[in-house]
Amino acid sequence: MFSIWSLNRLNRKALLGLIVVVFLMSCLLVAAGDSRNPKAAVIEMEQQYMINAALISHAGEGSEASSVVMPGVPLMIAGLIKIFGEDGGAFTAYRIIQCLLHAVSVYLIFVLARYMFNTTTAFLACVIYALYWPAYGVVRLILPDTTMQTLMLLLVCAVIAALELKQYSWYAAAGVLTALVACFNLQALLYPAVFLVLWYIYRSPWTYIIRGTLLVAAGYLLVLSPWWLSFPLFEKLMYLPGPWNLAPLWLDARFIEGNPLVHFFRSIFGGLSTRYAGRFSDPDTRRVVQSALDFVRLVLLYAGVAGLVWSVWKYRLKRQLPVLLTLAYFIAAEGAVPSLDGTGFPYGVFILLYTAFLANKAIVYGHKSSLHRSLERDR
Repeated sequence: MFSIWSLNRLNRKALLGLIVVVFLMSCLLVAAGDSRNPKAAVIEMEQQYMINAALISHAGEGSEASSVVMPGVPLMIAGLIKIFGEDGGAFTAYRIIQCLLHAVSVYLIFVLARYMFNTTTAFLACVIYALYWPAYGVVRLILPDTTMQTLMLLLVCAVIAALELKQYSWYAAAGVLTALVACFNLQALLYPAVFLVLWYIYRSPWTYIIRGTLLVAAGYLLVLSPWWLSFPLFEKLMYLPGPWNLAPLWLDARFIEGNPLVHFFRSIFGGLSTRYAGRFSDPDTRRVVQSALDFVRLVLLYAGVAGLVWSVWKYRLKRQLPVLLTLAYFIAAEGAVPSLDGTGFPYGVFILLYTAFLANKAIVYGHKSSLHRSLERDR
């Protein structure tokens, strides 16, 4: 299901070529933004991640952690600082990793769209994602969006593999991925509950459900156990918010101003591209880029919403359930525990799958209409 070798040679080359193009374009944009100062923070949230990364790297030196960011990004940056030092190389390396994850997302999108719909729609989804310019803006920033998006795509793929292939190792993988996503977004903590709905729909036997539950829990605990067991290496992280320290996150989330669901939908559709276009120093360039990002994102996402409604109404629903339930879960979780530092960007990629579905239907309809007009003229 996930093998690229199941494609014919032409399709395989086209997909690999698109992945390479996305990676190179991302790297070029990162290089353009990092040419002056790779440690520069465009928005306040980037600065918060850098402060927390410094706290991890220099524990015991009086730094104060920010309680409004999840630990995923600071952990990654702290590890890169150990390798590349503090002269800016770690931040450039982080952005290159985001470029790689951006390219990997192309393949994961292909896998999901092919499973849900067909190969043609899968290629359209990859092309649409390659044209989704906000994604290129994200890789330039010290934010969790791209990493979280890739982990969520992997998580949904693991869920599908566990259900379709009935291999228990995929349940353990789903548990590990859930815990990793929770390091970037607290809302993911209860995501395994989605399996309960899927097991019911797939009519899975009880023995299968029990083994799957134990393996999901094992993978979950494997990632989080170092903090719960108080290993010395991880004790410094107890000062940071995370799945191992829920109380500060819950309290901070409760004091977010406004309706959390309004904030969530606004972050997906509201055109918050200032954070992505901010690395352009020239005001005129920034305005042009921001307008282009807003237009592209809104057109593609609203088309995706239309495609989602159409597919649920007219298309086979069972194969869409892992993606639909993932969206439904995080929307519900946003109402209970508003995200502190993230945006709706990682969820937008699932809507783009339905943009591709709508585009494919439009192409098919246009082709049929053209054939019909040709037949009418021949008469």
